Parts: sequence; structure tokens; C-alpha cells
Amino acid sequence: MSESNIIIREKTTETARFEESDADLIRRVREGERSAFNQLVVKYRNRVMGLAVRMLGDRGEAEDVAQDVFVKAYRGLSGFQEEALFSTWLYRIAANSCLNHRKRIRLQPAVSADVSALELRFPDMASNPHVLLEEKQLKLLIEEAIQALPEEQRIVVILRDIEGLSYEAIADALEQELGTVRSRLHRGRMALQERLKRLMTPEPRGSVNV
Repeated sequence: MSESNIIIREKTTETARFEESDADLIRRVREGERSAFNQLVVKYRNRVMGLAVRMLGDRGEAEDVAQDVFVKAYRGLSGFQEEALFSTWLYRIAANSCLNHRKRIRLQPAVSADVSALELRFPDMASNPHVLLEEKQLKLLIEEAIQALPEEQRIVVILRDIEGLSYEAIADALEQELGTVRSRLHRGRMALQERLKRLMTPEPRGSVNV
């Protein structure tokens, strides 16, 4: 399997039969069974894509970065230390790739990003079309607010509140102090709350003289 053949694709019959542990898959790759890496791609592709889309705000750019993340992971797998979690190690590669990509293209946060391509993990609240419409609008507002965060706050908010990583895992993935992670998360949450409050507050209507 060449590196160019590392693609983000649907589950095959083989991978659908059972889920192996990351350690088992890594062992198989190291033993020369390179196709085992495709199972790691299938297992983590949605998480990497979700992070990349939310960091970059553009699905096309995110797909390119996600592809590059898995190529880097494949190349670096021989140096992976097994006492660490593979998922945390992969998030570190993904986070750094997104940040480096943003620096390279000098992309600024913008609420005009492709928010229609983004998805947050919300429960299905109701089947009422009016309620669903309001829920969809709320999702878009939240995504817009996330996109407007400074990138050092945005990535922490995404990893904690969307991907569900622990504070320790985030600190490890971003190679930051635990206190820095907590501080940036707090500031990011406060900024989100304030922005959502402004976005969801209706404009005051002018008084009508009778």
C-alpha cells in the first residue's frame, strides 16, 4: 500500500466484521500488514474530518488536511510510543496540521465559512418541522460562533465540548500546560456564550406612534 492510497472511505466487509484495538492494528502495521492502517483510518476519519472542518471552515480544505494527517500518521507510526493513546497522538497531528495550514494560507476566522457542511452532535429533539427548523438554525448559530473564536480557543472548545476529550488528553495533544487548556476553554466558552446571546437577541423594534 503506497501512501497515496491512504484514503478516507467507507467501511469494508473485513473491517465491519469486528473492531480491533488500536494496539492490535498498530502491531499488525508494524509487522508489515499495511492494510491494517486502513482500519485505523476508518475508525478515526470522522473525528479528524470534524476537527479539520471546524478549524478551517471549508470542507475542501479540510479533506486535504485530513488526508495529510493520515499520511503523516502512517509515516510516523514506527516512532509512536505505545504508552500513549493513539487517538491523542493522532489529534496532536491533526491539530498541528490545521494550525499550520491556517498559517500557510493566512485564513482568518469568518462567519461566512461553509457552516452548512458542519455538524454538531445534537440529539433529535422532535419531529415537528418547526422545532427542527429552529434546531437547525441554532446549530448554524453555534457553528458561526465557534468559527469566530480565536484559533487557540476554538481548538480547545472543539476538542473538549464536541469531541469529548479530557483536559489531560487535550493538554497532551496540544502540548500545552493543563492550566493553559482550562483557561483557554473558559475564555472560549464565555466568548461563545456572549456571541450567542447577541446573535439570538432580536433587534429592538422602533416605537410606533398611534
